[in-house]
Parts: sequence; C-alpha cells; structure tokens
Amino acid sequence: MRQKSLSFLKEYALETIISLIAIILIFLNPHKAYLGVRNAFFTYLNLLLVMISVAFLAGFISEVVPKDIIKKILGKESGIKGVLLGSILGTLMVGPAYAFYPFFKEMMSKGARVSVIATTIGAWAIKLPWIPFAIVLLGVKYVLLLNFLVFVYAILSGFIVEYFVNLK
Repeated sequence: MRQKSLSFLKEYALETIISLIAIILIFLNPHKAYLGVRNAFFTYLNLLLVMISVAFLAGFISEVVPKDIIKKILGKESGIKGVLLGSILGTLMVGPAYAFYPFFKEMMSKGARVSVIATTIGAWAIKLPWIPFAIVLLGVKYVLLLNFLVFVYAILSGFIVEYFVNLK
C-alpha cells in the first residue's frame, strides 16, 4: 500500500502539490476559494459546450464527408486555393483554438494539408467582429495593417510548418 502511495505521489507530484495548496487556501480564505471554484466551474461548463460541439463537428465530418472531397478542397490538389480558404476560415472562427485540435486532426487524417491547418490556426488571431471596436480604439491604419500582416504571416507560417513537418 505504501509503495502504491509513493508511486502515485511521484507520478502526480504537481497535481498533489497544487491540491495541497488549494486545501490550505480554502482554510485561509474560504470566500476567495469559493469564488475560485465557482469561476472554474463556469469556465469548465463553457469549454465543455465548445468541446462537445467540436467533437460533434469532427464526428459529423468523419462520417458524412468523403475523404476525396476533403483532399480536393483542402489537400495537395487544392494548391494555394486551399491555403487561402483555410486562412479565411481561420478569421471567421471563434473560441479557443485548442478546442478545435481534434477537429483539425480529423481533417488531416482525411487528407487536409498541414499548411491549410497551420494557416487556419494562424489566421485565428484575426477577429473580424472585433475589428470595428479595435479601429475606434487604435485607429484604422494600425488595425488594418496589423490584420493584413497577421493574415500574410498566417499563410507564410502555414507553408513553413508544412515544409518542416514533411521533412523526412
């Protein structure tokens, strides 16, 4: 039993330390601990909805969309059009990028190019609905130039990532 406990503590050392700190903080300041747990719960709930949606989308595409269609639209055959489509889709996507990683994995297993996925993730930094607000605060020249450069960088980084991933 002692050996199992030591093995558990070694394997989950960071989690154990964080749990102990959390327990100590609960006793030192229960009100703040309650607020922290409450905020963590609602954050988890919001992320759970996104994760379920993405899982459904990935499963739907996996079962409904044929592999050759994905290859044609986002694969090697698509050329620069696929990368441009990925960059445009990236600017339209909302939510945390890591929630969509299972979806991106599914797309790659169906034949999507690495550059298309990398470009989509890079272009995610552009938030189209926020551009008018950013223009009011930062000015039109700055916001448009910044977003243009992010868009171009997303495309370039997609090709760079594809080059290094495909090195054998």
